[in-house]
Formats: sequence, structure tokens, C-alpha cells
Amino acid sequence: MEKRVFLTLIGRQRTPEGDKTVTELSAEAQCSGRNGALYLLYEERTQDGGLIRNRIKYRKPLLELTKKGAVNTHMIFEPGREHMTDYATPLGLLRFGVRTTAVEADCQTDQARISARYTLTDQGEPVSHCEIDILVQVRG
Repeated sequence: MEKRVFLTLIGRQRTPEGDKTVTELSAEAQCSGRNGALYLLYEERTQDGGLIRNRIKYRKPLLELTKKGAVNTHMIFEPGREHMTDYATPLGLLRFGVRTTAVEADCQTDQARISARYTLTDQGEPVSHCEIDILVQVRG
């Protein structure tokens, strides 16, 4: 069954030098469940007006984030593993590793919270330590 939800994503990044960045995105999304997985579909706009279609898939213990449009990537968050990904932007292609330490979820009837802690790597070297929190609330 598909539901309309309100989605908030909060991303935190810290470089090895200690520089910190926090980003937040809020959007309406479509939420559905099938084959034991939770799916969230939403769109976002880039600063220059480009469209990105996003899909979040969560099935314990994996979290996946797929972006298509102005930015293209497929990131896999799996505790204890590093997955390589390409991050294609209008400015060029970046290839990096996603080394995940934890994925946690608390899914209830009218809300959910999914979080992941991970390190982005470039040729095995840490580039930034990251966290993503995904908050989902059912509308009406």
C-alpha cells in the first residue's frame, strides 16, 4: 500500500581535519512496502534548477540511496562493508567508497527513522566521516 509521507533528511559530514557540514532536505514522498523492504520516492531540485529523482530502499540491514537526473549515483550502506560507487554530476564523475559502520531503523505505523554512519573513501583513504538521518512521517 502506498502512502503520502513527509520526509526529512539530515546529513552530517566531518573531514579528517575537523571541518563540519550539515545539510537538511525536506520533501513530500511516496512510501510503500514490498517483499519486506520499505521504499521512499521523492524529488529534489539542484541549485541551478535540475531535477533529481530519488529512491531510498531499506531492508534490514541494508540501506540504499539511488539518485537519477541531474546527479546519478547508487549508494549502498551495509554495516561492516565498503561498497564502491560512482557519483555523476554535470561537473564530472567522482568514484568513492562507502564504508558503513552502522545502519539503524525504528519503523512504526505512522513514522519511521532510519540512520546510517559511514566514511567516504578515495582509494581507501578517508575523505569524510558521515551520518544520514531519514525521518518519515505519514501525512493526514
